[in-house]
Amino acid sequence: MKILDRYLLKESLSPFFLGIAGFILVMTVDLLFTFVDLIINKGIPAGAMGQLLIYKLPSILVLTFPVATLFGVAMCLGRLSKDNELAALRTSGISFLRISAPVIILAVFISLSSFIVNEKIVPYSNQRSEKIIRQIIMKQPLPEIKENIFFKDAYNRYFYVKKLDAKHKTLENILIYEITDERLPRVMSAQNARLDNLVLHLNNGVIHKFDDNGHLAYEANFNEMALNLNEDPLTTADYKSSQEMDSKELSTQIKTLGKIGASTNALATDLFMKYSVPLTPFIFALIGLPLSLPGLKSGRTWGLILTIVIMFTFYVFASVFRSLGRGGIMPPLMAAFFPQMLFGFLGIILFIKEGAK
Repeated sequence: MKILDRYLLKESLSPFFLGIAGFILVMTVDLLFTFVDLIINKGIPAGAMGQLLIYKLPSILVLTFPVATLFGVAMCLGRLSKDNELAALRTSGISFLRISAPVIILAVFISLSSFIVNEKIVPYSNQRSEKIIRQIIMKQPLPEIKENIFFKDAYNRYFYVKKLDAKHKTLENILIYEITDERLPRVMSAQNARLDNLVLHLNNGVIHKFDDNGHLAYEANFNEMALNLNEDPLTTADYKSSQEMDSKELSTQIKTLGKIGASTNALATDLFMKYSVPLTPFIFALIGLPLSLPGLKSGRTWGLILTIVIMFTFYVFASVFRSLGRGGIMPPLMAAFFPQMLFGFLGIILFIKEGAK
């Protein structure tokens, strides 16, 4: 590694780690206020709250990677510009692309690290944090209505429930995906159901069976059917949200629901965002490098302002398009990647323009 590369990496890494620490601190302040209230007024053990905070950190860390990358890039170039070091490099014949190369490579490494953390650590930590939350919430009265419940029983049956009334033990719009000895599973659906102990009474439903080629081989309507369960779906701990699943589990869930006709827009959007979110540090570096140059004499102040403006604009776009994808207004793939593509395209244009100087 050449001296220039080591120097630029050093100048980028210091504000990068500072940005991670600072943004984690900012994002945990609200959690700390909530935890202190729970400890003092609700009698929740401080140890449980400490564990919950630790398990929340990986998901917070993934969100800080892009912002910290942009902060590191902006502060690095801002400092080099303010001290005329960047001008000295350019007049020495070193191109903007060569100056940017180590920073871009660092951003790629950060994006890969973000993907690994988001794929391998975040689902587990979210499961653990949700378990702690459920244990605390279980001391409180159960909510009357839950929506979009998924669970699996011991008989290789996967259940999707659109609405569940815990108070009256009724379920609406149930889809059941049953694994059998045949190559393709049997699918059952019902308009509503009633839970009596561990017996689920389905009403107004349809049974579908498929042949080995995937064609419908059998269809039968029923007015009522009783299914034995091995656990209460009102309190089952097997339910996982999309944030508690890795991409493989989420893909399996989408395929399962797709085969039984359920809407998968929300889950598909969350799946594609497991890939688009880790890409964000690279995009932020790509757009941050050329945009940091106008502040030749502004130094750190410009770097901080640039970070805030780009961060706010990007996350507004990301939130809007995520909602469009989850609502089915836009294809999930486009909704998940459009903000990255838009900012990446802008970054490439600015990068080429700056490199041509």
